[in-house]
Amino acid sequence: MASIRESPFYIIVNPASHAGKSRRTWSALSAALKERGLSYKACLSAEPGDVTVLARKIIKRSNATPENPAHIILLGGDGTLNELVNGISDFSRVIVSYIPTGSSNDFARAHRYSTDPAKELARILSSRPTLLDVGETEFVDTDGISRKKRFLISSGMGFDAMVCDKVNHSRAKTLLNKIGLGQFVYLVIALKCLFTGQYPDCTLTLEDGQSFPLKNMMFSAAMMEPYEGGGFKFAPKALPDDGLLDVCTVNNLPRLFVLCALPTALPGWHVFLPGIRLHRTQTVRIRANAPQYIHTDGETGYFTSDVTIRCLKGLLRYQ
Repeated sequence: MASIRESPFYIIVNPASHAGKSRRTWSALSAALKERGLSYKACLSAEPGDVTVLARKIIKRSNATPENPAHIILLGGDGTLNELVNGISDFSRVIVSYIPTGSSNDFARAHRYSTDPAKELARILSSRPTLLDVGETEFVDTDGISRKKRFLISSGMGFDAMVCDKVNHSRAKTLLNKIGLGQFVYLVIALKCLFTGQYPDCTLTLEDGQSFPLKNMMFSAAMMEPYEGGGFKFAPKALPDDGLLDVCTVNNLPRLFVLCALPTALPGWHVFLPGIRLHRTQTVRIRANAPQYIHTDGETGYFTSDVTIRCLKGLLRYQ
């Protein structure tokens, strides 16, 4: 494998991430790259979906091979990282690095990354590629179209997906991001959705065939990392390289009880409460009696009543 110092970096920047923070981070990072005398090719995304297209173009046009992979450094948030992983056509031909500039930063939180771009560049340069698992969510949407979406943090059905969808369309998120309080929009919208959402009966089926009826399922979240939703530690023991999903389910609980229990999910103490369960499995299928919101790494836009989520072990070379 070619050394990182022998090959140029391909840097993708989402300048809209965290109300423009990514653009300022890129300015500092480009200075650090020049100071080290490192060559690179940079491009900025202009609208949602651009990062997926850019990743495909980089892998195709760089003549990357498994022995000499393209090295992409991404500046953005969790949603930008999701776009990138969905744009990789051949995982053997790419190495991915990530410098967080988003508002929720659940991936960075789990890996304890710094917000200092110079420190993160030093981390990337001094490390070697490791293998991370990639999640895959497969479903048929309400228009009858079969879809597959990848993820690196979590994928879920129900309440958490509903919250993500409302947050993604919230003007308050942009405003709070500008004053450094973007994470609080998740809590505010979660409280609203808690009392307005409709929760169906579901069946959860694991890889080994075990099935669990979930009456009034609030949500089921398949976690690759411990955190989602801007710092809620729904799966305290989740690991990104063990080949397994940690599936957190919440069902048949009074809404006032959930209101009191929600803050306990920040440190991960919710796992000790009744009505909340964790399952470890390579594959999970969730079937609901009515279409529900679903998400992959907080990215929404689809409804389904039947979803299969699986963990693809060691698919991504990450540095």
